[in-house]
Formats: sequence, C-alpha cells, structure tokens
Amino acid sequence: MGISGFAPFFLVGIDAVRQAHGPRLAALAGRRLTGFALVRFAEDGDWFADCPVVLDFDGVQVELCHWKLDELSIGWDTIDTAATVTGWEWFELTPRWSRSDERLEPFVGQELRETALLELRPAEQ
Repeated sequence: MGISGFAPFFLVGIDAVRQAHGPRLAALAGRRLTGFALVRFAEDGDWFADCPVVLDFDGVQVELCHWKLDELSIGWDTIDTAATVTGWEWFELTPRWSRSDERLEPFVGQELRETALLELRPAEQ
C-alpha cells in the first residue's frame, strides 16, 4: 500500500514497545488531541483497519498500526495524510484518508492526561 511516509517497524511485546517508545509516549501527557486521520474506503465509508491511525497532539503526530495479533508499529511525524493513498488501483474499493470518526471526534480538543501500555493476556484454561 502506498501511504506517503509510512515505513512501519513492528515490535512484539510490551517491553519492546516500552523500550522503543515509552518516553516519547509519556511526553504526550499534557498535550491536546488536535486532530486525527484514518483510512476509509470511499465507496462505503468503512474503516480500513490494516492501515495506520494518525493522532495529532498539538503538532506531534503519532502513527499507530497493529499487524497480526501481537505486532505494533509506532511512528512519529512521518505520514503525509494530505497525500493520496496509492497502489490500490487493482482493488474494487478506493482507500482514502478521513478525518471523520464518531469514536474519535469526542476526544478532539481534550488534553491527554497520561499514557499507558496495556497487553492482552489470554486467561489460562
């Protein structure tokens, strides 16, 4: 997929994520969410969950993308959400950046109080 500036580096495990991004994530506390972008299909408006979600905190852009069940990529200030998503001409749907999402819109303008890394661990059977 052609997302301008997107070069994911996937990490596995909470310790790897904390080591690579913990201080920068913690430094977001006190900043306001000023915008976001995610990829939706133009034809039906469905969210394309395999693409990164971009959050803007007062000019610091955080780019989050999950892969498989346990891989996470966090990028910083690299994705150009004004650029067209390319490489999908063969597909029947057209992915496009969207700044509309009923789940995220209530948080725009809100100050981030703290960050936390959480890991889902299945219950033992």
